[in-house]
Amino acid sequence: MIDVRRPLSCMGLGLVLVSAGCSSSGSDDHDGFTSDEWTSIQAMAPLVGPMVTNPVNTRADDTDVAKFGQKLFFDLGYAEAITNDGNPAGKKGETGKVGCVTCHDPAAYFVDGRTDPMTQQRMTLSPGKGAANPAGRQAPMTVNEGWYQWNGWTARFDSLVIHGSGVMGTAGSRLYVAHYVYSTYKDEYNRLFPMQAMDDSMNDLKRFPPTGTPKANAMAVDGPWETMTAADQKFINQFTYNMARLWETYPRKVTSHGSDFEKYVVNGETTALSAAAKRGLKVFVGKAACNECHTGPILSDSKAHNVGVPTAPGVTTPDLGRYADIMNDTTRKNVFNGAGEYSDDPAAGAAKLAMLPTPAQLDDSMKGQFRTPSILNCEKTFPYFHTGQFATLDKVIDHYDKGGNQDGTFAGDLDPKVKPLMLTGDEKADLLEFLKSLTGVLDAEWTKPI
Repeated sequence: MIDVRRPLSCMGLGLVLVSAGCSSSGSDDHDGFTSDEWTSIQAMAPLVGPMVTNPVNTRADDTDVAKFGQKLFFDLGYAEAITNDGNPAGKKGETGKVGCVTCHDPAAYFVDGRTDPMTQQRMTLSPGKGAANPAGRQAPMTVNEGWYQWNGWTARFDSLVIHGSGVMGTAGSRLYVAHYVYSTYKDEYNRLFPMQAMDDSMNDLKRFPPTGTPKANAMAVDGPWETMTAADQKFINQFTYNMARLWETYPRKVTSHGSDFEKYVVNGETTALSAAAKRGLKVFVGKAACNECHTGPILSDSKAHNVGVPTAPGVTTPDLGRYADIMNDTTRKNVFNGAGEYSDDPAAGAAKLAMLPTPAQLDDSMKGQFRTPSILNCEKTFPYFHTGQFATLDKVIDHYDKGGNQDGTFAGDLDPKVKPLMLTGDEKADLLEFLKSLTGVLDAEWTKPI
């Protein structure tokens, strides 16, 4: 088997190019694909090459930190009381009902595998302990995330760390989580983060209130957080950043090698794809041109595009996507961004943030843009798109075949790349067969409680 960490080469492609002739031979037939098609296919080789490095988190590949993250991922104990009736996680007032695993189910390839009691379909919107998701977005798949350049539905996060700093807040406040970790995992936490070790001062509830997080803005009423000294606030913030590392380090271990497509293009197993899947692959890189955005090691360009997905039902204000995040400058304002005081390399973090547009650089073309999702394992990760409105891959194919939804049903304007494809019924069926070949196998070591 080829070392999937190395770039592909003629020698490394083994059976495929032995049977079809290496590119240096001038052959224009690579198992039925032209040289240009084969070049595009090679660029889609799943999970080839290293994950994105993240200098702002020097513990990104620390197995011990990942194991701690795995424990917390399945732990619901840090969840405060549910705040609303009708929450799918439990009844109002119940505690310990929400955790990462609630909305990212390993049995469902780390999307929300619960069934909506109203529709009897898999959950489309995934609230935490609070009210329903006001933006109308579903929980994204958290498999193979280590290869994304930018994270989050709108490609706004400079790393998974900044995402992790807030994601636990959907279950418990910073102080509540800190007290829970102190009472349950103090020794393990202190071993992993000795420079920010917890001591018995956490028992002083006047110094460290039982719950609380910084108020939303300067005009808001002070809460328990504001009663703390600046030094104690910084201590809890450092704790939060350390916990945020878990939500980068653990997901980097959750990968899905072994798909039929990987066997075909990386391992050189010419029989790994059916004839229909190969025809679908030819459509993917040809007539449909899906690979213009779905390319690279996780079949995502990690960029944001507007593909004409209609506003989610019940959402009264169209989701502006990337535009709103840039307008609000949410990443630069976040104390846990890569350039902040808790970062392991603020200079590197600042360099990456400099790549992110500022509010002054806003462009209407950003309205309605969302990051290209990885389509590895897409057969298992329904429903689709950020709104979860498409229940099947057939409907996704139909959406792109007609060139997106009608103008006025979504925010912004279509990406110029999204045009009617005019696929035949057979081409759609073949494309579906190829998409099914992208399903890999999750490593059982990282998909269960420990």
